[in-house]
Amino acid sequence: MANCVTCGVSNLGINRSPLVIVDGEWFCEDCLPSKKGRVRCSKCGKEPFGSDDHFKTVQGQFLCTECMEKAGIMKKYDYIMQSISKTVSVVKPPSAGNDMAARLGGLRILLDQNLSPGETVTFAIQGNAGEGLACSNSNIFILKSGMAVGSITGRKCSKFPWTQVKSVDLKVGNLYGILEVSDGKMPQYDANDITRAKKADNAITFLLSRKSEFDEALSSIQSHLRK
Repeated sequence: MANCVTCGVSNLGINRSPLVIVDGEWFCEDCLPSKKGRVRCSKCGKEPFGSDDHFKTVQGQFLCTECMEKAGIMKKYDYIMQSISKTVSVVKPPSAGNDMAARLGGLRILLDQNLSPGETVTFAIQGNAGEGLACSNSNIFILKSGMAVGSITGRKCSKFPWTQVKSVDLKVGNLYGILEVSDGKMPQYDANDITRAKKADNAITFLLSRKSEFDEALSSIQSHLRK
């Protein structure tokens, strides 16, 4: 479900209207021209509402999601999920002493629901849209929402005690990376085909451009394993 950022019309329900994502925001056909002018893919010529593509400004020119995928810039799935995640409202502020969890955005709510009384978050990071990872002194959490669990409204938290975790590994492909938790028996994933990893209970995915963030994340996470 999404709403036009200008008039608020939804793409679900009786009075639904088609919506398109342009530069990370949702627009209906009536409001788009007044906010973005004429939107047309500079590569293939596609325009909004003529297909199921969405659009993004890249180096000063609009590209449709199909052309972005072909150019290796971003997958359509990731672009849609990033736009959906922007619409997630945070219904309560981070609890005292738990500001680290605020890095998770809307996924923080899911994490808070799965923390034990007195359990404090020591590290947290968002992956691709709808994916996140958090650590406490007792557990590591893999958080998934939206299409990362197969439904726009779906949510799932997988919790692994540190005593169960044997390793946390960083895998890098051509466009994406995977941060993978293992107990020696859990499934393993290929960083060049992240389809399964996106929905996995023991891994999160990220864009390769964020590798330095995840290198730091791996160092923080592995400090728990050395205790």
